[in-house]
Formats: sequence, C-alpha cells, structure tokens
Amino acid sequence: MRWFHRRDALVLSAACAAAALLAASGCGQSQDAPAAAPATPPPQPGSIEITQADIDWFRRSHAEWVGCESGAPAIVPPDMTLEQFGDVLDGGSSPVFDRFVNVAAAFFLHANFVAGHYAFEPPFEQRTAFDVTAEHIRLLQHANWNSFVIDCKRPYGDFTHFEIDMADILGLPITKDAKGLAQIGKDAEKRMNALHADVLPTLQAYIRFARLNPGRYVVPGRGIAQTRGRPLCRPVSATRLAMYQRALQAAGPRSDSRRVAALDEAAAALFALD
Repeated sequence: MRWFHRRDALVLSAACAAAALLAASGCGQSQDAPAAAPATPPPQPGSIEITQADIDWFRRSHAEWVGCESGAPAIVPPDMTLEQFGDVLDGGSSPVFDRFVNVAAAFFLHANFVAGHYAFEPPFEQRTAFDVTAEHIRLLQHANWNSFVIDCKRPYGDFTHFEIDMADILGLPITKDAKGLAQIGKDAEKRMNALHADVLPTLQAYIRFARLNPGRYVVPGRGIAQTRGRPLCRPVSATRLAMYQRALQAAGPRSDSRRVAALDEAAAALFALD
C-alpha cells in the first residue's frame, strides 16, 4: 500500500509540475477562436482579370505593316496572320480575337512604356535591337488608332499629307506657302517619313516590353475598346478610372443607343491624352 501511495504521490506531483509548465507556456489554456479571414472585396465595375498567361500570350502578338495608302502598322493577335486578322475586323468572329481585345485594352490603358534601348530576341524585321525615343512614343500615343491598327490613310490626323500631322504632334515649326498650304520643308519631311517607318519597330518593342503586372484591370467593352483604344504608354490615372466607373454605373444594365453613346463618351475620356 505504501508503494501505491508513493506512486500516486509521484504521479500527482508530476501532473502538477506539468500543469504549471503548461500554464506558464500558455498551453492547455483556452485560446480565442482564430479571426475570420477578411472578406474578398467585390471586383471593380467593368474590371477583368489579367493573368501572367494572358500577358505572355499577348507578347506573342506581332507588329505588321499594313500597306494601303500611306501605310501604317497594326498589332496582329497571336496565332493569326494579317489576312485572318483583317477577316475578323471585317465582321468575322474568333475566340482568339475576343481574348486579344481584353488583354490589348488592358495594356493600352494600364501598361508603362518608356524610351530606351530594346533588344529583339528573336530578331524583328532583321533588327536585333531598336532605340525607342520620346518622339517615337509620342507618335504611338497620338496616332489614329482603330481596332489596334493605325489608320493607313491618315495615320496621325486629318491631313492627307500626314507628315504635317506628325510635325504638329512633335511641336515642329509649320509654315504656309503662297497658296496657304502647310509646309514643313523637305528636310523635315524626310525625317518625318523615317520616323513613320520607325513606328513599326517601336510598336514591336511595345508588344514585347511594355510593363504590365497580373491583376484586375478596368477596361471598356469590346466594341468601345476597339474604336477608342490607344496606347497611353503610362497607367491611366485613378481620377479617369473613377469617372469611367461612375459613368458605367449610371448607364446601368440597359442596352440601348443612349447607353452606348454615354459609355463611348466615357471611354473617350478614359483614353484621352493629357
């Protein structure tokens, strides 16, 4: 019996010691229930998810020269030829193009693209690199874009003599001849033609190197993104985004000409250049 009593005492003593240790360490005490994870905020109105796969896919697009009239470059979607792209723009349908519109519009509105030296690997149009200047970027921003194609008839404005529009965009002097016609001089005209040709590798550098991270981005719907979209080359401001989202909410879910007109006007402001 004494042995049992001693053993019981030892067990009790060990239990007390363990309890003391647990109390000191906080173990064995009731813990507060873990805090609930914060609720995921609802998506912003008019926003879509752009993944790294989307970004990598867009970079497989290619700039290609459209040879009508004055000529100008276009962004041709991945896995499409220029001819196939033209067929879609003429009224065809393609899931590739639907995806392209969303991703390209996100790039146009939210990506950052700066002047610099860009290496092409693989080479582009036999070029292994190209130096993008501030003038190239300004022309890219101010070109007449429609459906991710620069207007090959009037690439930069309303003049048939598009070099005048380019000079105006770049802030170069423009004079008038005896007939009142705008003139920039032969040397300036030659330089404008060279810059116009440079827009092709500039656009290819944009496709490969404009910076955009995966995330959720506000972009207009397909039709408006096609007609109003232009590469801003810097992220659109929060103020412009908020204005567009207010217009989107005010337009509501109805589908009529007034809604389309309101959203088109809001998208024009979204893509406007300062």
